[in-house]
Amino acid sequence: MKYAPLIILAGAALACSSLVEKLRTQRPAEPVANRTVVEAPPTPDLEVPPRPVADDKNVRTISGGVLNGKAISLPKPDYPPAARAVHASGNVNVQVTINTVGAVESATAVSGHPLLQAAAAKAAREARFSPTLLGGKPVKVSGVITYNFVP
Repeated sequence: MKYAPLIILAGAALACSSLVEKLRTQRPAEPVANRTVVEAPPTPDLEVPPRPVADDKNVRTISGGVLNGKAISLPKPDYPPAARAVHASGNVNVQVTINTVGAVESATAVSGHPLLQAAAAKAAREARFSPTLLGGKPVKVSGVITYNFVP
């Protein structure tokens, strides 16, 4: 079986070379008669403000504490069937980092029932926040989102 990749590679090269040869021997397409070319009107120059960069390594990160009340969109986590079966409940804290455009960059469950942590982290990754500015410049925010699971 050592030579199988070489045989496949040689077959692919042969197929490509025969396709190239076939394309060389074909006649070029005939030009279309009575064709009218219409040029698009010039577009006005619009000044678009620069978008904040979400992955800039030089962006400062600030602590935001508990972030539940600052979210634009905070989806509810699914209640895992295995957790429901054993009546797992309680708070799950998820440590998140929010980038300069308000999207969650990372989410890690730091406390709570182990059967609920993955669902909470998944929901936290889907949360959205308004961008945070410090001195007029976008900054990353680190904080905690708390989810309360009730059966």
